[in-house]
Parts: sequence; structure tokens; C-alpha cells
Amino acid sequence: MRRTPLYSQLLSRLREPRRFIQVLAGPRQVGKTTLTRQVMEASGLPVHYASADEPTLRDQAWLEQQWDLARIKARNHPEGALLVIDEIQKAARWPEVVKLLWDADTHDYTPLKVVLLGSSPLLIQSGLTESLAGRFETIPVPHWSFAEMQEAFGWDLEKYLLFGAYPGAAPWRTIPTAGGNTSTTR
Repeated sequence: MRRTPLYSQLLSRLREPRRFIQVLAGPRQVGKTTLTRQVMEASGLPVHYASADEPTLRDQAWLEQQWDLARIKARNHPEGALLVIDEIQKAARWPEVVKLLWDADTHDYTPLKVVLLGSSPLLIQSGLTESLAGRFETIPVPHWSFAEMQEAFGWDLEKYLLFGAYPGAAPWRTIPTAGGNTSTTR
């Protein structure tokens, strides 16, 4: 399932000249990574994807390493490249590091476009307003609407009201039936 308005907005931004860091922010399990992967594929750009959601420490050196790997791709491709960092809020000191690297690329005319994904809106927002003012555009990725859940999973209003709008968990939802058994909502 493709969330067409969000997909179109992000893809459009990545096809524009490099201007802003794109920040996709929203709760867990609403499809930020899936949406971004769909756009990565459609963009036609070389991509470096990294996730700070791993159990090992994600510090300044890790973030710089990911950025450098993407820079290599950007310099070897006439239209540049795309760096995507998932769960950015888990990387230590990420706002200062991203500001430093983004500004260096701007100064050097490095054609690297950047998408940051985060599932902690408060941490993301505080990092953006402190260090990255004027360097980003936020694309909110909210819970799914009833129409989206109906189209993707065939849910009726009762299931939507009972289980909510988390597509990542939708395949695992069960409904109690008469007699105490459960049935999958697929």
C-alpha cells in the first residue's frame, strides 16, 4: 500500500534541487521506513541507507561514516545521491553533527540529498529547532486514516475503532469470537 500524498510529496522534494533536509517524523509503525524505501526506489538516485535503531552505540563517528559513504556515491553520480538515516534521534548529538555535515556539503556543492526519519517527535523537534533552523522541511507521517486501513487491510469501522491505525501491527491483530476463540483480521 502506498500513502500517495506523502509518497508524492517526498518524491517531489527529492527531484527538486538540493535545498532542505527532509525530515519524516511520526509514531512508530506508521510506515515511515516503508514509505521512504518506496521513494528511494523511485528516485533513481544512488542511495545509502543507515539505521540508528541498532543496539550498538551510534555516535558522531558513526554518523560521519554514514555521511561519507553517501558522499562517495554523490560525487560519482551526475545527479547526486541520497542519504537516509532512520531513527536519527537515537544517534548521539545528531543535530550538531548533521548541521556540520550539511553545511560542509552546501559549501562544497556536494549534491547529497538527505532524509532523516524519527519516531520521537519531541526529540526530533527539539533537535531541529536548536541546531538546524532553516535547513529542513518536516513531513509529518501520522497514524493511518480509516480509509487507508480499509483499503490496505479490508477493515471495517469496528475493527478500526477497536485496533487503531497502526499498519505494522495490523496483520497480527485478532478479534475474539463467540466461544472465546480468536480470528485474524486479515
